[in-house]
Amino acid sequence: MRCVRPLLISLGMLAFMIAGCASLSSYTRVTEQARQAISRGSFEDALSVFPEKAARGKNEILIRLERGVILQAMGSYEMSAAEFERAAREIRAYEDRAVISATRTAEQMGSLVINEQVLSYEGEDFEKILVHALNAVNYLMMGNLEGARVEIRNAYTRQKELYDRHAKELERSRKEAGGADWNRSFQEADREGYNRLKRKADAVQSIYQNAFAYYISALVYELNNEDDEAYIDVKKAIEAAPGSRCIQDDLIRLSRELNFREDTEKWESMYGKAGTNGSDLVDVFVIFGLGLAPAREAVSFPIPLSEGGLVFASLPVYRFIPSAIRYGTLSYDGQSRETSVLSDTDAIAARNLLDKFPILFAKQVARSYFKARATNRLSREYGLIGALTGTLASAITEQADLRTWSAIPKEIQVARVFVPGDTRSVSIAAVPASVRQTVAIPEGTRHLIVLCRATDAGLTIQTRAY
Repeated sequence: MRCVRPLLISLGMLAFMIAGCASLSSYTRVTEQARQAISRGSFEDALSVFPEKAARGKNEILIRLERGVILQAMGSYEMSAAEFERAAREIRAYEDRAVISATRTAEQMGSLVINEQVLSYEGEDFEKILVHALNAVNYLMMGNLEGARVEIRNAYTRQKELYDRHAKELERSRKEAGGADWNRSFQEADREGYNRLKRKADAVQSIYQNAFAYYISALVYELNNEDDEAYIDVKKAIEAAPGSRCIQDDLIRLSRELNFREDTEKWESMYGKAGTNGSDLVDVFVIFGLGLAPAREAVSFPIPLSEGGLVFASLPVYRFIPSAIRYGTLSYDGQSRETSVLSDTDAIAARNLLDKFPILFAKQVARSYFKARATNRLSREYGLIGALTGTLASAITEQADLRTWSAIPKEIQVARVFVPGDTRSVSIAAVPASVRQTVAIPEGTRHLIVLCRATDAGLTIQTRAY
């Protein structure tokens, strides 16, 4: 009977682990279907991968984020806004949930015993900011400037809140890690993956300064004839994206229009002579999304126990997906302007993950301790079969959380030109692809916003005239 009991325990735990593995990997498989559909330019097929009825349970927030960005690419702005706003409310509700909540407590305990995937997905910090910036675009495309303004304010509020919260979590994680060095452990397990992540992350100073949000905010202010406020946000945007030519040009143009001569001289000395002024010009503002956001994969490594045996650690890293498209061009009357990067999702996601690693590692240390005790107890009570069961349970249940917002572009680039008032069209092309589309400028237009998503199949373009 004593031999049967550990055997039954082992079989039961293995059955549990096999079922758990299927559940934990299912979202990654689903995501790959959506990615392929987006690459083909088939946003309807991508949306079908994330049906509204699936927006329930632990992945509700993530599915609503996916649906929101796909619906935006389809031009369904009201539906996209509804999804983004529902996701934002759920994120806030999750954050505000009382610590004594039975559901939250159960999830937190589960994450300590099994892995991070038992937690409800609440969004990465950069996603919680981006959702508001993207929703501001929805309202701009609907012609609702006040709605866009509200979303920009939400983005600013979230940047400050999330920065403060992350600082507190980071300090707590240092204490909970008990001196364990996540940096060294990660590098020893996957030095190439670590270096790749670090190279990408170095392009972003802070995820809590979102250039896309600042620049869209500046556009909203300009559409409201509030150039002073627009100039303030353009100066914030250049701090977050110093290499964006579009932002550089706007610094020169706005400082000149506002008669800030010293500022104009400073910007021109830094970026060269640029900027266009004139009351009879049409402002064409292109938002150009290309490629696919990075996917997550796991890096796993064993941790030997002082009393014998092993436990396993598993942390997420990003796999960056190359894009055949490098940038877009905006052309008119024989002149051409290239789009410049405003938001590099690869770099932002990498920076976000590196910033979060100390927190993930602290939880890893706690889980390892818990599983080590369980394995040692099984070993003492049931010998080799108990030790084997504990080690297998640790290895299989310790899986990195690979969930991530997959439908957002790899890069969001922008181009802005001021064309003569009698210009009736401009053309947009993806480089190096040869696809080119003509975009009409309705008569009487002062500002034309062009929202473009470039895929392997070509360009999906929506416009809004003001």
